[in-house]
Amino acid sequence: MLQTIRDRAQGWLAYIIIGLLIIPFALWGIQEYASNEADVNVARVDDVNISQRDFQRSYEQQRERMRTLLGENAALLDETRIKQSVLDGLIRTELLRRFTGELGLRVSDAQLAQQIQSMPEFQSNGQFSRATFSELLRRQGLTPERFESLVRATLLTEQLNSGITSTAMITRTQLDEAIRLKNQQREIGYLVLPWSNFKKDVTVDEAAVMRYYEDNRERFVTPEQVRVEYVELAAQDLAAQVTVDEQELRKLYDEQRAAFTQEEQRRAGHILIKSDKNAEAAKAKAEELLKRLRAGEPFDKLAKENSEDAATAQQGGDLGFFGKGVMDKAFEDSVFALKTGELSGVVRSAFGFHIIKLTEIKPAQTQTFEQVRADLEKELRQRKAQQLFFEKAEPLANLVYEHPDTLAVAAKELGLTVKTSDLFGRHSGGGIGADPKVVSAAFSEDVLTRGFNSEPIDIGENRRVVVRLKEHKPAAPRALAEVKQEITEQLLTEAAQQKAEAAAQAIEKRLRAGEDAQAIAKDYQVQWQKIGPLGRDATSADPAIVRAAFALGKPAANRAAVGGTRLASGDYAVIAVFAVKEGSPASVESAARLAMQRQLQRSQAGQEYENFVAELRNEAEITIHQDKL
Repeated sequence: MLQTIRDRAQGWLAYIIIGLLIIPFALWGIQEYASNEADVNVARVDDVNISQRDFQRSYEQQRERMRTLLGENAALLDETRIKQSVLDGLIRTELLRRFTGELGLRVSDAQLAQQIQSMPEFQSNGQFSRATFSELLRRQGLTPERFESLVRATLLTEQLNSGITSTAMITRTQLDEAIRLKNQQREIGYLVLPWSNFKKDVTVDEAAVMRYYEDNRERFVTPEQVRVEYVELAAQDLAAQVTVDEQELRKLYDEQRAAFTQEEQRRAGHILIKSDKNAEAAKAKAEELLKRLRAGEPFDKLAKENSEDAATAQQGGDLGFFGKGVMDKAFEDSVFALKTGELSGVVRSAFGFHIIKLTEIKPAQTQTFEQVRADLEKELRQRKAQQLFFEKAEPLANLVYEHPDTLAVAAKELGLTVKTSDLFGRHSGGGIGADPKVVSAAFSEDVLTRGFNSEPIDIGENRRVVVRLKEHKPAAPRALAEVKQEITEQLLTEAAQQKAEAAAQAIEKRLRAGEDAQAIAKDYQVQWQKIGPLGRDATSADPAIVRAAFALGKPAANRAAVGGTRLASGDYAVIAVFAVKEGSPASVESAARLAMQRQLQRSQAGQEYENFVAELRNEAEITIHQDKL
């Protein structure tokens, strides 16, 4: 099948195929694998090896992303699943990289340059900065060539994404059926059995506690912790070290004088007669109003009675202060030609005919050097501190690498202080131990096992640290006496929840037999609630109850559909569906139909992609070395 695709990969068919390749590139990026006999490989895709080094790099990145996402719950990470997910992604990426190469998909150098130069990360004062570009790449350990290859891959994915969204097709019948399901409404009844109601009926003996402790010893440990020494290079600290002289400040003031100057502002009022229906009649009305003004009638009174500018009429036509470049040019030219208190003639703009009265002039003003000196000094200190930061960043990296067993040399050479952190673990800490990148470095093999300095770590804007191990406290088991109460509560909760689940199943059976729901609820001292009609996004009940209600089948004649679900609280809900009303395709507006159609197209395209990748994988010869993961 794939050979047929390759043979016919031209025209519209090529775009259909290309479109199916977007998702893995978006998730994983393009990796470049070089066959190196010295590398240990974790997998082989036909004739291309995936090295352990590349796998480990991707694995560490994904694990850090997951740790950051989970925060305090990072202990729940399943390392085996992460590894398998990463490996699957690398395999899929290699399959797609090779296939798109065979299709000859390309990104021009002009497209590449335009994309990079437009990235806000590399801009300074609205322009692409080569210095910023080089520094940011250096921090990430990327060469310009490597970064350009990654950007090419990103642009390629955008082309592929365009292909996928333009080729997936959804028929009117499919769309109508989706609307009927999505907008379906149901009438339901339910009760909730709190597990805490059953807690009084359960007990836990000493033997059960001991057995649980022995079977789950790995859960009852004091987490592994480390304390690190570190040096910190921060532009904020360097700002206090730089000197700023008067001449530099005055030069900066001269360079930025325009920023400290407020141009002349004028305040005016106007009467607007719109000309969108009859220009001649509008002009005639404006001229008549002008005669009345010149005859002495109050401007604000005529503006309130006649102006068709709803935003200003009630304020007597007052527009407030404004400078040049704000108003319509004809209007502006007239305003800036008037003297205070003077009336204009009838002025035509894109909005209609105006009569303008200048009420006040605020002359141009420039703040003096003394007025802005403090701000200039702060700005200049920040500039110099940032420059000093970049000047010291490279020597810092070199010194901690050349003297891997101490931070003292780097601290002395660069005028920094060696500090000590508090103890922190792999998943929580304070100070610099709260930064995931610091935690990753502190528990890395180089720092934790070999005792080396870490590489410089960016922990904020113009803020960089290097850490080394000072103290390591391995994970230690907690004594049974310390965790006995915790285990007892856990076992009591589990037993009570099991009783609640059994009671819920008994209630479901009674409801299916036709017993009265209110009477059953009374037996268990809970409330039976009947609500509806409700949709899938209803908020009148627990989301888990709504989901369970829509997962049940339709009720039979005179017989509700019955089911149950466990809630996030551990309580159990028993649910009955009494009636189902399908959504009406005819009642959905065209904009909503279009949005749903696009959503279905994306979903269908994703499924086509999965099928396509599965076929690529089936036809490839893939070897996985599980022992190397």
